Amino acid sequence: AQGRTLYVAEATAKQVAVFDIAGNRVTKVFSLPEQPNGLALAPDGLRLYVTAAAPNGRIHVVNLKTGRVSYMLTVGHTPNAPVVSPDGKTLYVCNRFNNNVAVIDLASKKTLAKIAVPREPVAAAITPDGKLLFVANLLPAGAADRDYVAAEVSVIDTTGNKVIATIQLPNGSTGLRGICVSPDGKHTYVTHILGRYQLPTTQLERGWMNTNALSIIDVSKRKLLNTVLLDDVDQGAANAWGVACTDDGRYICVTQAGTHEVSVIDRVKLHDKLASVAKG
Repeated sequence: AQGRTLYVAEATAKQVAVFDIAGNRVTKVFSLPEQPNGLALAPDGLRLYVTAAAPNGRIHVVNLKTGRVSYMLTVGHTPNAPVVSPDGKTLYVCNRFNNNVAVIDLASKKTLAKIAVPREPVAAAITPDGKLLFVANLLPAGAADRDYVAAEVSVIDTTGNKVIATIQLPNGSTGLRGICVSPDGKHTYVTHILGRYQLPTTQLERGWMNTNALSIIDVSKRKLLNTVLLDDVDQGAANAWGVACTDDGRYICVTQAGTHEVSVIDRVKLHDKLASVAKG
């Protein structure tokens, strides 16, 4: 909301809190009939789309002037990660246990399509021009006893409502939790765990078996650019979760659910370093 307001989904309280950033306080709360697990603000700032995780999932559309639910939309099993298109006309919702993404026309309130993705979509992000939707699949699809086991990011063409690319992350990648697109639309960032399941179980205290990672995707090429680790040698960045870029694109912010911390990464320096490494 123009950088002044933060909306917080409070699941166990069945409400959304409105937090005034400048005043550093909660100014009001909106009660809901179900536990909220995902929020998306309309581009005009007048409505909040709230997903409620349930087998027969629903989206509660909250009028932010009145604080009341204007109407509800029926979606799939455990909906989450709602995303509104930049023009405010379309809502995308990840139906986690249906393994699909619902495309909803907000004018007619009808579902236009359900796009199949590999396994348990839990996060999504749209490019600034609204042409591509990147979807993070929580877990690898298929058997876990293969030589290469990794979760994937699905790339959806929003014009044709179809998957046009599937980007496999490094071997051992699992637990994808957060995804965002840079303000310039050039890169997508996704947080996940990187498990070295093919190595001997040694030096667990150094995080050699499971590390926390940030993978970087080239949007135009729809390919994995690189993966960087968020852990220090002696201090882990446990359970990397949400990820977002600052509006000016200077920094990448990653929340660490296991350590209750936020990592702030200099985005320009990160890409400069990766470019230098690529050149040798």
